[in-house]
Amino acid sequence: MSKMILRASVALAALAPFPALAQDTGAQQATQVQQDDDVVGLNTIIVTAQRREETLQDAAIPINAIAGDQLVQAGVTDATALNKVAPALYVVAAGGANAGYFVRGVGNFSNNGYTNPAVAFNLDGVYIGRPSSTVASFLDVNRVEVLKGPQGTLYGRNATGGAVNVIPNIPRLGEFGAEVAAQYGSYDALELTGALNVPLADGLATRFAAAYSRNDGYYSDGTGSGEDLAFRAQVLAELTEDVTLRLSGDYSTQQGTGPGTNVQGVYAFTPFSPNATAGNFTFVPAPASVTAPFTGLFAPQTLDFIRNTAVGAPLYSPLTDYAYPFRDDSYWGINAELTADLGFAELTFIPAYRESRLDNQFNGPPFKGAVNQNVAEQTSFEARLTGDAGPVEWLVGGYYFDEHVEGLDSYNQFATVSFNDFATDTRSIAAFGRLVFSVTDDLRLVGGLRFTDERREIDAEVDTLAAVCLNRPTPGPPSCPLVPTIPVGLTVADSLGQLAPALFPVRSPFTGAPIVGSYPYGPIGPRGPYALVVVTPSDIERVAGDEEITYRAAVEYDVTPENLVYASFETGFRAGGFNLTFGQEEYAPEYIDAWTIGSKNNFFDNRLQLNLEGFYWKYEGQQLAALGVDGRGSNSFYTRNVGESTIKGAEIDFQALVTETTLLRGGVQYLDATYDSFAYNQIDLSAAGDPPNFLTPLTGCDFTQVLTPRRSFDIDCSGRPALNAPEWTVNLGVQQTLLLGGFELTGSVDGRYRSNRVVGFNYLPTSETGDDLTIDAAVTLRPDLGDWYVTAFVRNLTDEFVPAILQVGAGNVAAGSYEPPRRYGVRIGYDF
Repeated sequence: MSKMILRASVALAALAPFPALAQDTGAQQATQVQQDDDVVGLNTIIVTAQRREETLQDAAIPINAIAGDQLVQAGVTDATALNKVAPALYVVAAGGANAGYFVRGVGNFSNNGYTNPAVAFNLDGVYIGRPSSTVASFLDVNRVEVLKGPQGTLYGRNATGGAVNVIPNIPRLGEFGAEVAAQYGSYDALELTGALNVPLADGLATRFAAAYSRNDGYYSDGTGSGEDLAFRAQVLAELTEDVTLRLSGDYSTQQGTGPGTNVQGVYAFTPFSPNATAGNFTFVPAPASVTAPFTGLFAPQTLDFIRNTAVGAPLYSPLTDYAYPFRDDSYWGINAELTADLGFAELTFIPAYRESRLDNQFNGPPFKGAVNQNVAEQTSFEARLTGDAGPVEWLVGGYYFDEHVEGLDSYNQFATVSFNDFATDTRSIAAFGRLVFSVTDDLRLVGGLRFTDERREIDAEVDTLAAVCLNRPTPGPPSCPLVPTIPVGLTVADSLGQLAPALFPVRSPFTGAPIVGSYPYGPIGPRGPYALVVVTPSDIERVAGDEEITYRAAVEYDVTPENLVYASFETGFRAGGFNLTFGQEEYAPEYIDAWTIGSKNNFFDNRLQLNLEGFYWKYEGQQLAALGVDGRGSNSFYTRNVGESTIKGAEIDFQALVTETTLLRGGVQYLDATYDSFAYNQIDLSAAGDPPNFLTPLTGCDFTQVLTPRRSFDIDCSGRPALNAPEWTVNLGVQQTLLLGGFELTGSVDGRYRSNRVVGFNYLPTSETGDDLTIDAAVTLRPDLGDWYVTAFVRNLTDEFVPAILQVGAGNVAAGSYEPPRRYGVRIGYDF
């Protein structure tokens, strides 16, 4: 009976899908249980976040980790689902291939060809400059590590908010094995995965992995669908007793529509209205048939509501003909890892090359349609030497990163369109080191230092098109209902070429000369043309660079062999960059100082693990990538330095083996993230002759009219909470294993609560989420000594309508994208 209880406990530990509990299944296999007759304990994961192998409980840094099989159990197949396994992490699926990463309110809503992410995404030890794809990343995963706070010494570029490390399973020498799994569920969701490990000779093995998944759209208009394919092949060779080489290559594609959009309502312009929702704008909520969960932008009732309620300034024509979204993106990469024991030190060398090709169309905030056609190529090299001399453990290394991105983008907001043709080059070189000095067997002092030298340049042509209504009845605003808005295209010629030539009765834009200047547009009335199309080109050629020294100082103390306390101070730096935005072409670096105190503890023969962390971060020149108004008055997505912020709080995570077959787990984070100084100036979009404070900015922040040297508004959002920063995040779960005559039945229930948070740019009432609680449940049956399993699951059991992004787009239409609804299904797997 004791052996059956022990086996049940092993299964229990292996299946627990929670970040505090993790298993490493590759060459770094950790002990699942502590065996002494019938004594069992919680498992331990081996992590390499500090460029050395150590247990998660011995890593004196703020980190969560979760093993690959637990990711599968929790339904984590891409980065957006990591939200449920690390309380500090928030991953947003933006339009097209864009994914935004936030740690404790620090991050980007999206990452395009010229933005710098605040949270570093690393795949197999390689920093990914454009983290738009996560399909191949989550193929045959060994573990995921989530590091919180600046990683200013050991990691590649710009890791001021934290880092996400995805580590795949590697080939196993001398071992043949394979695993396959099939999953089917609601929304016609199909997933097929497999991995094959083959020993080729003594000291030589290869591993192949593949995955295919698809699902119908979550929204009634068909959006929210996806179809993904991924492959990875690896070869591991022990060249000599002291030298090992591993080669890896992966390829993946992503198709479907990408995230869908649900409309909340419209902010209608109501000048001089003291009771307006925000400034001179009154929120007009959409009817219930439109706001119902997962209705979608392209539902007929949604399109009718927008057409009858919103108009697109400056053309003041109904908003029609939204472009339906699609994705057709591909990614591939090759990398190697060479390790050599040199006697006095161990050498690790990691060369890598990656390429992504994006071809997607999306609606975003919502726009009429945004189109991205980008190609990004990156090459990187990292070399490290590690060794020890008496009480000193040392590491020195060098890093080189070179990235080239070429892109054609257009962002169509019905009456204004930005067409971008750009090429960027970024080169980053760094040297880094770390010393760990053991004062005693229990007390260690840690110091780290990194020098970074980054150079970047951009060569871009930006064509801004504006359709301006000239027909202005008296009294009242302009009105051009008979003039169509601008079609979606990649270039000015693409868009205007879709219009009937009769719409340009005075001067045609297609004369063979560059399309520049003003063109009468639409019908000709008694007082002249109803509208103008104005095309304004801009050339942006910039070269810039930044140099910075960042460092870390820490102290670690083993109170007992099972209880660790630590304290650290670390600095971080994120380089500046460029925007394709008139008047906001460049932004400066940001800097962070971070204090951390923590404790990691095992109690009761490792039946209880309890980890505590307190943190205090200070940002200067903090960067925020958000939708705003450029110097010409057009909406634009760009990065700006918003000022200073303070981020402080505490996090607790635990797991407890209450009985040999009952596991409790949980995590709680309290977060106070506030912008201490967040102020900027925005051009006044009023027409000549309009009185002051007429066309006020659409914002929930304080603003003041400025009349000279030109009319504008000073906007002050100081004191507001950081974006994607809930005050409370609580994860709780329970898992129970039952022994049923040769079978093990394991059931788990996990819940996640997040308090209200701001997930829109302008602090409007519609940008707040409210509280939400989601619950996942699963039941797994497997034979006591067998190799197969069957899992039935339900995710988002309560069918919560959880916002991911809530923002205002063209025509002041308020809309958002949402986390997936309730889904259920069955997964069958077999290992051999």
